[in-house]
Amino acid sequence: MRTSILSLVDSLQITHRRPLFRALALGGGLLWGLTTAAQTPAITPDSPLPSLLAERKTLTDRYTAASAQRHSLFGNKPSKKDLQEVVDALQGIVDKDQQIVDVLNRTAQAATTTSARLAATTTHLETSSRDDRNLTAQRLSELTNETENLRQREKQQLARLRDFEAEVADAKHGHFVRDALIAGLTVLCVGLVVALRRRK
Repeated sequence: MRTSILSLVDSLQITHRRPLFRALALGGGLLWGLTTAAQTPAITPDSPLPSLLAERKTLTDRYTAASAQRHSLFGNKPSKKDLQEVVDALQGIVDKDQQIVDVLNRTAQAATTTSARLAATTTHLETSSRDDRNLTAQRLSELTNETENLRQREKQQLARLRDFEAEVADAKHGHFVRDALIAGLTVLCVGLVVALRRRK
């Protein structure tokens, strides 16, 4: 095929072969890139890539048909018009390849932007999660300390309550003994008064 393209270029007297070879290399590289990209789900439903590929297929069919043209007047060789059609078809393929490359570049840029945004969001979520864990651990430690303090206070209050109850019991016992002594002394005094009156 390379020989036929070289003869085509020579017959059209095109002196600048590099752009044509560059276009063909770009097309080959593009097809390899599309094959690689097809393995990953990079094409979105609203992507113009499928329609561009369909248009490229049409242009490739047109190129194949144009390069197969043979004119009987020229000894079964392509005429200048046929060769121009081949060149036009090749140019259409090159232009379409450039459009496809532009779409792929935009898709790659969007994927890179999305990836960077997701990485930033992930980092933010990890930082927030770590901060939340630290805050939760700190709050849990504070609550544990408060609970322990409350237990200590409760023990102290129970000890004070027992001491108070013991003091109350002692006071009641002291009052009972005093009242008993007073009653005994009162009875004794009354008995003495009665005994003294009887002696008179």
